[in-house]
Amino acid sequence: MSTSEIGYRVARRGDVALDAGMLWRTEAESRGRGEVGDRPALQEVLFCVRADLVDGVWVDSWEDLGGPITRALACEEMRACHVPLVVGGESVALDNSLPGVRQDVHDQVRAACAALRRLVPRQEGKHGHLDIGRGLSKNEVVRLAHKLHVGFQLTLPQTAEFLNQVGYYWRGPQGEQPYNKQKVHRLLEDSVWDEDLPRIVDGERIRAGGRSHQISPGVFDAVLVYEADSDEDLAARSREVQEIAKRYEHAVAALFSPETAGFGLTDLLQWVTTPAPIASLYVADSSVFADESEREVVYAWVQQFGLRVFEADEAVPLIAEESSVMREVVKTYAALRMHDSCTVVESSRSIEHARAWARRLKNEGSFSLEEIARRLRLEVIPTRKRRGGWSRSAVRELLAAEAAS
Repeated sequence: MSTSEIGYRVARRGDVALDAGMLWRTEAESRGRGEVGDRPALQEVLFCVRADLVDGVWVDSWEDLGGPITRALACEEMRACHVPLVVGGESVALDNSLPGVRQDVHDQVRAACAALRRLVPRQEGKHGHLDIGRGLSKNEVVRLAHKLHVGFQLTLPQTAEFLNQVGYYWRGPQGEQPYNKQKVHRLLEDSVWDEDLPRIVDGERIRAGGRSHQISPGVFDAVLVYEADSDEDLAARSREVQEIAKRYEHAVAALFSPETAGFGLTDLLQWVTTPAPIASLYVADSSVFADESEREVVYAWVQQFGLRVFEADEAVPLIAEESSVMREVVKTYAALRMHDSCTVVESSRSIEHARAWARRLKNEGSFSLEEIARRLRLEVIPTRKRRGGWSRSAVRELLAAEAAS
């Protein structure tokens, strides 16, 4: 497969939106001051890196990569995935120290990222529910096309062009054929997707943490019990585990053990990312973890998804509150996990959001149409056609459509 390039930049005052390629992601100026856990465009860049959809990342300057934690995390993902980074036209050696990043911060980020890559890996291979990217089945092509068109807001022709760039074809009477606008439209309209895939989640909700973006009110909730393997009779142990669930007012418990195939630590952490109505994690003893670092990463991960943690009947405080590095790494990986498996929709890019912004600026600030257009460009809100910059006439049409409705 051939791959595509991806760029990344932050909108700057006076900038007009640039048509710099299909996957060139531009971050709103209001987002550019935050860390990576709150930056949707940068998360999309990292999804493309993880999914092996691109062969390089270009940024205008180090400032586009934000503060020390964001720089270290973004560079660590690119290093781990062997994707080169070019800053201001110069290639960066990702194994070296980074400008503006203390070595201790770099080391902490690298250790947390390595632990999460091991404990919560992307789902790849030929079987099971694979993550988006690099799959060759029709269902996987549909999921990628859906993410590009609905999540990344590429037009149908752009989606077709990208699928062709990265080596996807459809098989017709004359053999392998490239995608075009009409074929992508039929693919998205007519294909039967596996179960509820591709799922759509709201970016703001996944970055807020918890599980509200996944779970609808269920008939029960569960406690996950993690402990060392036991020689005790399975039926007797199952009864004891259910008693643990009752102590925490949960209807059911699921038992996970380090050495049990299909029910180990990685399986537990993957289950946390699913819509299953899970409320708590109960750990019998901290010795089930390889070391203290693994314990902290595991607890921070499940807490990010809204679970309470109990260790030997004692409640565990929020791990990420004690470390800004852990907080940002876990928050980012939780968002990326959703990007891997779902289409993430950013409400801040919707035409409704643009209209609300324009109305507020016009009514509350009495701004001119030109100034409203400039601010919409800085917030990187796409026009109705999904490409090009806002202009005076486009803002007028936006407000006129609201009045007509």
